[in-house]
Amino acid sequence: MAIDPAKPYDLHYRVDLAQDKMRLDLFVRAMLPSMSRTRVQQRVAEGRVEVNGQARPANWRVRPGDQVRISCRPPEGEGEEGRDIPLAIVYEDADLLVVNKQPGILVHPVGRHRHDTLLNALYWRYRDILPEGESINLANRLDQHTSGVVLATKNLAAKRFIQEEFERRAPRKTYLALCRGLVENDSGEIDLPLGPDLSGRDHCLMAVRRDKGGKDAFTAYQVRERFPAGFTLVALKPVTGRQHQLRVHLMSIGHPLAGDARYGGGWRLVVAREGKEAARLERYALHAGSLVFRQPREGREILAEAPPPPDIQGVVAALRAGAVETYNP
Repeated sequence: MAIDPAKPYDLHYRVDLAQDKMRLDLFVRAMLPSMSRTRVQQRVAEGRVEVNGQARPANWRVRPGDQVRISCRPPEGEGEEGRDIPLAIVYEDADLLVVNKQPGILVHPVGRHRHDTLLNALYWRYRDILPEGESINLANRLDQHTSGVVLATKNLAAKRFIQEEFERRAPRKTYLALCRGLVENDSGEIDLPLGPDLSGRDHCLMAVRRDKGGKDAFTAYQVRERFPAGFTLVALKPVTGRQHQLRVHLMSIGHPLAGDARYGGGWRLVVAREGKEAARLERYALHAGSLVFRQPREGREILAEAPPPPDIQGVVAALRAGAVETYNP
């Protein structure tokens, strides 16, 4: 039956033993050798490549028996509004760019979020700019509700250089966090191994693990400000980059992130003055404030900084002015 070019169609492939642990983008290239690397990367970034029914990132490792679905045309009625997302770019050169990611946006397609992610937005912005064979790649990632600096590369040489830098833990990251309670020491270190939580309550939950399931995790912290209402503003400097590392480490010392329901910080934060609501936070209070890294061609250090978004700034300002926590009516 002839394919109607005006309608979307899908291709389906099954992973065999010889392709075990192959990167998803390389698997697609192997199945569709006529498709350029840039087009493959774009389809993956748009969430149009699924493994067992779930959109996965380019570096996802396929396993024998996996069913890979490739959508060769945009879904009907897709439009471009999902990709045309405003970007706050705080640094850019020929090889790199740094974005101040807003809270609430995923960094790459997953599940139902196929077109409304940071990577979609970056591909949309540079769709007609990058030369054939080059593509945008994220060098670091943030959780959906964490705001702040995300570094991306524009070419393969820069990608390889930055990957090597992160592998040897050369880039220096600083996060701003508002946590519950008054942190006693002005500075300190948290050196606790992390791994998947064994309770079975949540498959994404992480915990301190002192057995073979734990991996080394190290965070340094410094108190920026303490508030009489029972909160502390701290700067966090992770050396390792484990999943949910900062959130679990703060919980482990009795000072969970404000608004972090998963790790004991409550599901939101509302503060009031003189009986009236002053500010609120509908997410956990974590912001990636700065990243220091080297420019691939020149080797010079670059400091990329991103100011906290209005929700965190508003709560901090209210606490500084004497606001206290209240419950949402």
